[in-house]
Amino acid sequence: MEKEKEKIDNIDATLMIGTAILIDGTQTFLTLILIGPFVNWLISIFAWMTFFLWFMLKGVKFTKNPKKIFTLAGGSLLEAIPIIASFPIWTLTISTTIFMERAENKLKSALGKDLGSPLSKIAKKI
Repeated sequence: MEKEKEKIDNIDATLMIGTAILIDGTQTFLTLILIGPFVNWLISIFAWMTFFLWFMLKGVKFTKNPKKIFTLAGGSLLEAIPIIASFPIWTLTISTTIFMERAENKLKSALGKDLGSPLSKIAKKI
């Protein structure tokens, strides 16, 4: 069986995590100078849209594994809490999503079949 190419290669993963670190650093700095609670929510909305679009353009399907969309949504909800927004939530969220995608691809190539989610299996039967 032919090895499937990873959707998120090392360069993309590095750029995504680097962008997340930059966003987290900006939010931490803004929190330290007391502007953060007023503007961090705007940065979080922009970050969520950016990463969601970036993952979609790379071919990551959030419907096949709902854990990925819950991870991305959960990270953005945690970023909405003023003091918690100064922690590296985006970095953890993006790293976790990339890890889940890579693990899913490795498992799929090892088993030789598409795993899908229980929800997608139920939807196919209906």
